[in-house]
Parts: sequence; structure tokens; C-alpha cells
Amino acid sequence: MYRDVKLWLQRAIECRNPLILAQAFNYDLNRLAMLQDCVALPSRNSKKLLMEIEEDTDFIRDVQRKLSRYTQYSPRAVDFMLFGHSGSVFFNEVTLYVIVRSFKPKIMVETGGTPGKSTAFILRAMERNQCGHLYTIDLPPGKVNNTQLNTIESYHEFMPAGALSGWAVPEYLHERHTQLIGTSREHLPSLLEQLRDIDMFLHDSDHSYENMTWEFETAYSALGREGLLLSDDILANDAFSDFCTSKGLAFRNVYNLGAARSNTC
Repeated sequence: MYRDVKLWLQRAIECRNPLILAQAFNYDLNRLAMLQDCVALPSRNSKKLLMEIEEDTDFIRDVQRKLSRYTQYSPRAVDFMLFGHSGSVFFNEVTLYVIVRSFKPKIMVETGGTPGKSTAFILRAMERNQCGHLYTIDLPPGKVNNTQLNTIESYHEFMPAGALSGWAVPEYLHERHTQLIGTSREHLPSLLEQLRDIDMFLHDSDHSYENMTWEFETAYSALGREGLLLSDDILANDAFSDFCTSKGLAFRNVYNLGAARSNTC
């Protein structure tokens, strides 16, 4: 309880907007409900894992260092809650960390990923679990020549010249990571044929309805019986909800992060 109060006071100092804080508190509650339903994680355990990653100062500092090389953005306490119309760029990453820590997937596949925020948090969770391997299929965005991208969100749209896909991932996390450069159409079918079964799939590439539906259909056939289907940016269209309905999957979402698991979410 003391930790919660201390964290929210820190967020209040950084945010200074009571309406945003109230909205963020509501998103926190929704996230706890998602974790309870989709990975059977009680609120007490969820809060413990949230605290674990939010207070992982060495890791956060490493991600911060990576991001600050090319952008002016760096994570603060307020960035681990969701706020505003576009949301925090770290809220979903923290949620994914907790999901991976709890679910303990042996094999996980994600599409998209540049600059690698989600990748970094997933790999950090796998490192702490001492199990799991992440396969990332990524078609990096266009490169820009300036070494300091000035707008907060610009690194979603461009890749700095000289940087590789997933450039925000600390080097010591690469051991559990395999990266395939190209589109999901190029690599996903053959990768899934090679792996045969996967425990978790995360969509975060081209957010067109057609591509999202195709990725869900392709990955779903490889998910194990208890596998977890995740998607970022589900508010871009109805692809995630339509797919889950067509397969009879219960699903939950917190803002734009969706999760589905047969007969659970």
C-alpha cells in the first residue's frame, strides 16, 4: 500500500493533471482485470510484478540510454501509466512484461517491433523467468539522417540512420532473441512451420484490417491449446474483435492492447 501511494505521488508531481491521473487509475484497474482473466494472475501478484519492472532501475536506465541516443524521450514514472489520447509509450510494454513473467512462454513470436520497446520488456521478462525465446519479424520503417529525432513519437515512424531494427533493446538481452528482417508474409508461415507450436503471439506490424486478420489466422493455427493471442493497436479497426468472435474466443483489452485465450479472457 505504501509503495502504491509513493508511486502515485511521484506520478502526480510529474503529471500535474488530476483528470489524467484519474483516467490512468482507471486504466490500472482495467489492466488488473485483464491479467486476472487472461493469465489467471491475482491482483496482488500483478501488482508485485508491476512493481518489479517499474523499479528495475538498471534495465530502465539501459532502455533510456538506448532511446536517448536518437530521441529526446526517456521513461519516467508517469510513462508507466496510460494517459491522453495516444497513451503512454510504455504502458503496454509494462503490461506485456507482466504477462510474460506470469505466463512463462517457451516460444513467443511478435511481428513489428521497431524501435524495440516491447521486445526489450518481453526479453527482460524471459531473462528473469530463465526460460523462453522470442522471434521477431520486423520490417523497419524508413531511415532518417539526423541522429537526434526531436519529436517524442517520431521513432515510431522513422529509424535513425545507422540503427538496426530493435535498436532500443539492450545488448545483454539478445541471447533469447531471433530477429527476421522482412514482412510477416515473407517469414511468418515458414517460421511457424519450423517451430510447429508456439505459446504466445503478438501482432504489432502493419495495422490494416487485412494484414491483422491474416496474421491472427496464420498464428492461431500454431498456438497451443492454452496459447495466448495478443495484439497492439486493436483500436485501429475491428480485426481483433472480429477474429476473436469468429473463433469463439473471449477477449479483453486495456486501451489498444488486446488479449485472447480460449475460454478464459
